[in-house]
Amino acid sequence: DMADNGNGHPNEYNRASFKKMLKETQQAIDDGFDLLVLPEGQLNPTPEKGLQPILPGAYALSKSSCRPIQMVALYGCHQLWHADESIGMTVVGRDVSVRGYPPGREYSSPGEFKDAFSAIVGTYGSTGQDLPE
Repeated sequence: DMADNGNGHPNEYNRASFKKMLKETQQAIDDGFDLLVLPEGQLNPTPEKGLQPILPGAYALSKSSCRPIQMVALYGCHQLWHADESIGMTVVGRDVSVRGYPPGREYSSPGEFKDAFSAIVGTYGSTGQDLPE
């Protein structure tokens, strides 16, 4: 269970349901499934302003499952609704692109993961362009 805090506001979770979700997520990993995790905790309604706070869940899941992280970036999701809550869920565009990066790697710390995510995915998510070579 997660409270609806509105677009771009921090998520609030029911601790018991969050622990249950973590247990079920670990079971899915153990069963061989790959997971797509949004380290910002939600789609970003205003990517042009930069990333929302990056949460450590993807890093923690990677460490606990001994599986690498493969980054995936989304661009254009913010056009599927408008960030101004007075406008609501009005679609302002329909073009969304997904960019998968080379096979995953393991990070030595949450900070290293956050820095890499910010540079790689943050750039694509805000501009629709990859980092220059």
